[in-house]
Amino acid sequence: GTELGLIDFERGVKISGTRFYLLRGVGARLQRALITWMLDVHLEQGYTEIYPPYMVKGECLVGTGQLPKFAENLYRDAEEDFYFVPTAEVPVTNMYRDEVLDADALPIKHVAYTACFRREKMAHGKDTRGIKRGHQFDKVEMVKFVAPERSLAELDALVADAAEILKRL
Repeated sequence: GTELGLIDFERGVKISGTRFYLLRGVGARLQRALITWMLDVHLEQGYTEIYPPYMVKGECLVGTGQLPKFAENLYRDAEEDFYFVPTAEVPVTNMYRDEVLDADALPIKHVAYTACFRREKMAHGKDTRGIKRGHQFDKVEMVKFVAPERSLAELDALVADAAEILKRL
């Protein structure tokens, strides 16, 4: 990527510090195109697109098991007590927090794109150079809300939907 001018680690570090990078030119366009394409594929599969906030309340992270376990890996605005999302799963799952969903409405299938933010303090290979362990990354994620008795079948279907991306690539 660096030889082709698609990724610029030096300027990413200059702007934000270690474990940040810039995507340039065709690299930036490719990133944007892949996000859009992946969302479109999942829309064809019956998912509803969600564009959630990139910051959430702490209680949202407790509900998805991120807090307290991963507190050191999360970016937090202490003044407002908001956290930057570590994954799209957090805001999408919390859309229905403290609600009882009508069984007849299930399954509910959502797909969301978010920028994600993590410190990756405990990550294996965190000192490896590259984009894998950056503090900021983009993610398209699928979330399903299903009846418990259908959970294994729905998991298999979700995996097949994700695998379709790889097949098409």
